Amino acid sequence: MATKNREVGPFKKGRLLLLVIKRSGAGAVFLSFIGAYLVCAMLVLVFEPGVSNYGDALWFLWAVSTTVGLGDLTAITPVGRAATIVCSMLAIGTTAIFTGVIVDFFNELRQKQLDTSLTEFLDKLERLPELDKSELEDMARRVRKLRK
Repeated sequence: MATKNREVGPFKKGRLLLLVIKRSGAGAVFLSFIGAYLVCAMLVLVFEPGVSNYGDALWFLWAVSTTVGLGDLTAITPVGRAATIVCSMLAIGTTAIFTGVIVDFFNELRQKQLDTSLTEFLDKLERLPELDKSELEDMARRVRKLRK
């Protein structure tokens, strides 16, 4: 009797990612970054003479936040430069937190896969006398793989 493959599906992966975000408190960080980003864009729009609309202010901060720095817009006023610095620092911190959340997500995903594999293996061990030759060979192959 073959055991069903119990991989973590896309829906469960999404729930797991949300759980990791909630547990780490990263959701509040991301929302705070978005709020600060929008406020900084408003400051750039109001104080920078070369920025004529909110879309250009968002574009400028996107170039700054992603460290692309295309050079088509630059901050020249003290308030614009301060908003740029604040947005840059927040982007660096948020990127670091986001990276940690993604690493934690993949660690959790891998742990769930290992737990599932171990459960399947233990189920087969409990039914050892009932297994056919191909199932026994599969178990032996998996044990050899684990030992490497």
